This record gives sequence, structure tokens and C-alpha cells, in this order.
Amino acid sequence: MNNYKVLYSLCAYLFYAIKYYLYLMKYISLLSTLLLLISCSTQKTDTRVWQSIEQRLQTQLITINNGDTLDLPEGNFMFTKGLAMEGKSNVVIRGKGMDKTILSFKNQTEGAQGLLISNGKNIVLQDFSIEDAKGDNLKVSEVVGLTLSRIRSVWADGPKTENGAYALYPVLCKQVLIENGLLGCRYLCRSIRFGNYSKQQSLLECGGNRK
Repeated sequence: MNNYKVLYSLCAYLFYAIKYYLYLMKYISLLSTLLLLISCSTQKTDTRVWQSIEQRLQTQLITINNGDTLDLPEGNFMFTKGLAMEGKSNVVIRGKGMDKTILSFKNQTEGAQGLLISNGKNIVLQDFSIEDAKGDNLKVSEVVGLTLSRIRSVWADGPKTENGAYALYPVLCKQVLIENGLLGCRYLCRSIRFGNYSKQQSLLECGGNRK
């Protein structure tokens, strides 16, 4: 008789153990599905169509004459190398709008910055976006008279530790105006860096910029 009681108790214990295990698996499955749905809903999908003007634009930056205006076309443009312009004066580089002319360096394999402007005078950059450089999105060095107007400089996927350092990085510049731009950076802070060179900036103005 005792053996039957023991067997009955073991069967009952096994039944409840299996029942508890099935309930547990059910809740784990529901939780996994919920987490997957949350992940899919928060993941950004880039549906933009990218074009390449890399070689042509770099050539234009090298050959542009002092006093000229370089008009960037409307569209989404992907780059694998950093762009650079050096030793130019009274030059305007303008796009069709922050949301209409987008220069992306997401696939960058060469260069420390997205766009580097150096050793110039009276340089105006306006109405375009720079995204996802491996280092600084836009670095300007040793320029007297710099205007950045309606420039959007961000990392498209938001703040991440693997993002480049600074959205805008003017170094050893004088008479700097930064206005009506949209800036992003690694930790949602310090989008613009002047660092140890800030005492060498003069007549710096920032207005209407958003982070």
C-alpha cells in the first residue's frame, strides 16, 4: 500500500513539474516575441538611394578658383575617402538644403575627417548635411573668416561610442560664425570642439543651432 502512495506522489510531482515547465516555456516564448517586436519597431531602416560624386567633388575642391561658388547637387551621396580643400579664399560651398544635399561617410575607409578645410580665408559652407565620418565630420583649420550656415552634422544612428569625435571642429580659426545648424555627436554633448585652441579663436558666434 505504501508503495502505491509513493508511486502516486511521484506521478503527481512529475505531473506538476511538467505543467510548471510548460507554463514557463510559454511565458519565455511570449517574452522573446515581445522583445523581438520592440527591437524591430525601434530599428531604423535607411531607405535612401545613394549616389557617388566622390572623384568629381574632390577635383572641384582642388581646382576651384578664389572667389568662386561651388554648388552641391540635391541628393544622397556616399563617400569612401575624406574630402579636402586647402589654401582657398572667398569661396562658397552650398547645397540645396540640410535635408536635400547629404554627404555620408558611413563607408569611409580613408581619411581622418569627412570634410577638411584648411589654410583659407573667408570660407562659407551652407545648406547641406555631413554624416557618419570615422573621425570629425567637419574640421576647419587655420581659416580667417568662417561661416557655417544651415549645416547639419550628425551620426545618423544616434549617439554611439564608435561614432567619430566631433560634428564640427574649428581649429586655429578666427572670425567664426556658426548659425542655424543641427549638430550631433558621440554622447549628445560637445558637438563643437574648440579644445585647447579656444583662446586662439576670435569673434566666435554661435546662434540658432540645435542638438
